[in-house]
Amino acid sequence: MTLLAPAMLWSLVALVPLAAIYFLKVRPRRRPTTALFLWERIFQEKRSSSLFQRLRDALSLALMLLAAAAVCLALAQPQWNDQRQDLLIVIDNSASMGARGPGGARLEEAKRLAASIIEGLNGSQRAAVAAAAGALAYRSHLTNNPRELLDAVDSIASTPEALDEGALAAIVQAAAQWQDRRRLIFISDGGFDAARLGGGVELFKVGAAAENIGLVAADLAYLPGGENRLGVYFQVASSYAAPRQIDLSLVRLGAGGAEQLMKVIPLSVEPGLNPPETFTVDEAPPGRWLARLEAADALAADDVAYLAARLPTPIRVSVESNDRLFLENSVLAFAGSSSLLSLAGEGGDVTVAKSMSPEAARAVVFHPEGESPWWGELGAEVEVGAVRVLQPDHPALAHADVATIPFVGARQLTPPPGAQVLAASESGLPLVYVARREGRSAVVVNLDPIAADFYFSAWFPVLVHSAVTHLVGRETPLAATYRPGQSAPVLSAEASSASQLALPGGETQEVRGKFFDMPPKTGFYQLSNGSGRWLLGASLVSAQESLLNSDGVNDSRRPISRGRSPVHWLTVLAIVVLAGESILYHRRKAG
Repeated sequence: MTLLAPAMLWSLVALVPLAAIYFLKVRPRRRPTTALFLWERIFQEKRSSSLFQRLRDALSLALMLLAAAAVCLALAQPQWNDQRQDLLIVIDNSASMGARGPGGARLEEAKRLAASIIEGLNGSQRAAVAAAAGALAYRSHLTNNPRELLDAVDSIASTPEALDEGALAAIVQAAAQWQDRRRLIFISDGGFDAARLGGGVELFKVGAAAENIGLVAADLAYLPGGENRLGVYFQVASSYAAPRQIDLSLVRLGAGGAEQLMKVIPLSVEPGLNPPETFTVDEAPPGRWLARLEAADALAADDVAYLAARLPTPIRVSVESNDRLFLENSVLAFAGSSSLLSLAGEGGDVTVAKSMSPEAARAVVFHPEGESPWWGELGAEVEVGAVRVLQPDHPALAHADVATIPFVGARQLTPPPGAQVLAASESGLPLVYVARREGRSAVVVNLDPIAADFYFSAWFPVLVHSAVTHLVGRETPLAATYRPGQSAPVLSAEASSASQLALPGGETQEVRGKFFDMPPKTGFYQLSNGSGRWLLGASLVSAQESLLNSDGVNDSRRPISRGRSPVHWLTVLAIVVLAGESILYHRRKAG
């Protein structure tokens, strides 16, 4: 036998004062009387029954000690030494668990199974409840309170998220931590690589194979060469055993939510994952779009993709230099109807300069010259040998092979405090760095473009483009749709600034940083900050969730040891003993 709360055995100390009460003798009070002979008979009867009285008091003491000891042991929560272990019950509430079958939704079947397990424990075992979709989320701590556990199960609702790899890894890690002490039960439809669970997780499989067709990938973007010419990409998957003929409707939503049918694509869908397909829509206005499968199947969440069509808002770039031609051409190389840059006069979003320090809030400076807050102790030109790229994944260098650029005309300089050096020479001379100061920022490229013939290099406009988009916080383009729980970029020049995210239901929440996780809800979102406003879409688009056939995944459940804790019997014993002592007490009073 083991004790779940052994500290409560200290309550047995209460038996000592309980026993002391029975050994206390009450001294009778002296009272005068006029007739002693009236009391002599009573004294004789008392003397004749004193032995029996002492026996009755000892029995009463034994019964009270027994009842108190039973209560103290019950507080220590003893458990029989059998195969019972603490349980962690994890319920899969990903999108595929919303699929409906003969027994209703898979999630409801999983919750009924979890409830039956909890009720079968009879309060004699501890358990905890968690849900798994985008992450592993605990709904209750370890407890043997059935009501608390059942309430935790009832609180689990279906979500449009796919079962994330991180959630599976967290389940496996929890099972490894609980090994030999507790059991981890994962109730799921098995729509994932079950081999990843290993031997420490018991899979309680629910739901049979279901017939379903779903959108597993979707995207759209404006194409060059046409006025508002929209390219649409999609991919479908089917769990049907035979080919199916369905229609894909492309719908644009108006300002009031009114639907405008733009195109209908007949599809012949084969079983399994189908090849991706593309088509174009001419004269397609920006805004909210829906790609919708006209199908009645087991899962509705994957029949619609929410897509945001955005015309790029060009970044206005000014040029300050005595040699303007090549700098302007570097901007024009990425200008046009489908690009991010546009050449502007004074007061652009970013200023590209050569041999001078512009007063702009954001600047890209080639060949430092003169005094500037962006460099100090400017010295003579030095010869640069090999280039060390210190941060090759930085957005300002992401698309340029900086190691092959000849840094001719580089000068000895000291970057400002806190500058982020991206590339340097073997001797440590900064060649490309990012500096920020008092709300201003700049990318400094320590070379002379004319002496290095850098104007004629393909990396020149690429480096300008990467530096400009990084300074305004638009180095990562927005996709037309994201999965719920997926990381999405925040388009903002300041990584620490707050942005407001408007959710499909009208609620808003604040996000900070360069990236945020999409909330677990499909539909359209609006992201806004000081840099602008952007429309985002969130859709399921997951082959793992749409292919509702997991017949190849085996159920690995084992019987759950059940029984009643001695706590119940100890409680019953205390009640019976107290009832018996009550009867004896009344008999003593009557006698």
